[in-house]
Amino acid sequence: MSGVKIPPKQTKITEQTFIDLGMWLTHPEQHTSEQLSTLLDEDARLPLLDLINSYWLGGAMHNSLKASSIWQQLDSQLTEYLAVLEQFFYERNQAIKQEAIFACQILSDANIPVVMLKGGASIFNGVFNPISNRFMTDIDLLVPENLQQKASDTLISHGYAPDIGEHDIAAVGHHHAPALTREGSKCSVELHRWALKKSVSDVLATAEVWQQATPLALTDNLPVLQMAPSQQVILSIAHSELSHSGFSYQHIDWRQLLNLYALVNHYHQDIDWETVHHHFARCHNDTPYMALNALLVAADKFLKLATPITKRNDKAANKQVNDCINLYVKRQQPSKRFAHLLAIIKGYSHENIKTMYGESGKYPMLSGRLKHLKRHLTMLSKPRYLAHFINLFKN
Repeated sequence: MSGVKIPPKQTKITEQTFIDLGMWLTHPEQHTSEQLSTLLDEDARLPLLDLINSYWLGGAMHNSLKASSIWQQLDSQLTEYLAVLEQFFYERNQAIKQEAIFACQILSDANIPVVMLKGGASIFNGVFNPISNRFMTDIDLLVPENLQQKASDTLISHGYAPDIGEHDIAAVGHHHAPALTREGSKCSVELHRWALKKSVSDVLATAEVWQQATPLALTDNLPVLQMAPSQQVILSIAHSELSHSGFSYQHIDWRQLLNLYALVNHYHQDIDWETVHHHFARCHNDTPYMALNALLVAADKFLKLATPITKRNDKAANKQVNDCINLYVKRQQPSKRFAHLLAIIKGYSHENIKTMYGESGKYPMLSGRLKHLKRHLTMLSKPRYLAHFINLFKN
């Protein structure tokens, strides 16, 4: 026995962890014996659980496994853990539904039309069923731009307050107003004037959203609007890959990947894939179209989600997906101080400064960056912020 080398158990997330996660989330019956062995091993499954928790996918994992034949083979430690996560997400989303009803009723009484965006719509329209498949951080409501301030004032008059820190900035060019919260609420409400930020609005114009919006009933007596199915797909991709820079940062957002999967499986033929293709291909540069291709390749690779416009053999798209995986594997668990520093530096980018401080004045970029620097220096003069900053760079 002394001559037999037992390979060490994998303790880090690898490409195989990505593949396993996609399989267990969407097609668990198609597992291999090796994948099942990993899931049943308390130590070997830790990287998978780490990836699940990083993207708040515990509810979705629970529901996928419980609906399969695998559930009966799992140990109680795992099933009870996933059940706790699922119950937490379910109860949270039930509370979020009530929060959405409360806010939308106030806006309806004030004659302010609302298009419910993203996850908020998905927990009402059946895209996420059970609703614990989704983890939400806020409720996104699109209102007419000329009524955004009225909408904000109306919610504030009913107990909401801006969730702004002492040194936070209400960006003049942001596509939504500062988040609003009220005591006891599970999440914030964001009032959008545009569906996407201006820099990527050529993918989907806000006017197009209003023109094609369809009814969504929150209760029997409270109708609002939701985006057309094809636009829900467009927004899901553009939001994660362009607005949140997932494509340029080479980051795979598993929550948005699962959101795309849920949209496709809910709407099926109601999604016009030629329309989706056109919206990304019509842009003034190639980045949106490349982002679309890469995300669809990732969905095909990990979730076995093939669409009529998926370019499975696209070299650039496959390279992007592989680079995303390699970057994640490379960066996991090391010191995070460089990531924090990089995030701070990116805050001084042309696009971010323009969004936060606007383009007015003789030297808008210089003026904006000086204001941003002054803000950071002021924050560092406060003991609480300084201690937090120092702690970040210790890790």
